[in-house]
Amino acid sequence: MKNMLVVLIPIVFLFACTSEQAGQSTLEQTETPITEPDVVTEESTDLMQYFLNDNSTAKFRGEGNEYAAFTLKTYHLFDNYVATYEDNGGTVMRRYYKISPTEITLIDEQGEAYEVANPTLQELQAMETISVYLKTPLEVGTEFDGWKITSSTTTVETDLQTFANVLVLEKIDDQGNLMRKYFAKGFGEIKREYMSTNEEEPFTISSIIEKIE
Repeated sequence: MKNMLVVLIPIVFLFACTSEQAGQSTLEQTETPITEPDVVTEESTDLMQYFLNDNSTAKFRGEGNEYAAFTLKTYHLFDNYVATYEDNGGTVMRRYYKISPTEITLIDEQGEAYEVANPTLQELQAMETISVYLKTPLEVGTEFDGWKITSSTTTVETDLQTFANVLVLEKIDDQGNLMRKYFAKGFGEIKREYMSTNEEEPFTISSIIEKIE
């Protein structure tokens, strides 16, 4: 079971956290709840706000499995490309994302990525879309790649702060298990959940942001 979950966690839980503005320091973040509009329209959305600041590190507390806890390092490569390195103690997953006015797409994913890479802009532009990570309009009912936005007004309490107006995305996998991702404007993905529907051995695995460096 443990070996299966080592692989499961990086694949099931695609992550990224964001920055309020590209040049704003994460040290300026306070415990004041975020109060963004309930519905964010395509015209008013800068999807780069759904990643953390350049060269920042977020730590996530895990429950339900030893690999649910991880650190996430974020690097802004170019104006519309971001790299994240997710280290859960079992492996390091590197992911490249492309940000457009209407969506964030995953264009590369590599395990065992223990060194920081420096791809050129031409190399990034040649990469093809693997999946859609987030898509506008950021409102209830939007669907993409099996995911569906089910809430835009959820409140999430974390060790870092209390987040208001959080986007909740849900997906049911082929085995009927439920996956959720929680996105906060100015931070990105702040929480993820995986709920097994196995009647013989049900379990829940969750990861939630607790610190940003």
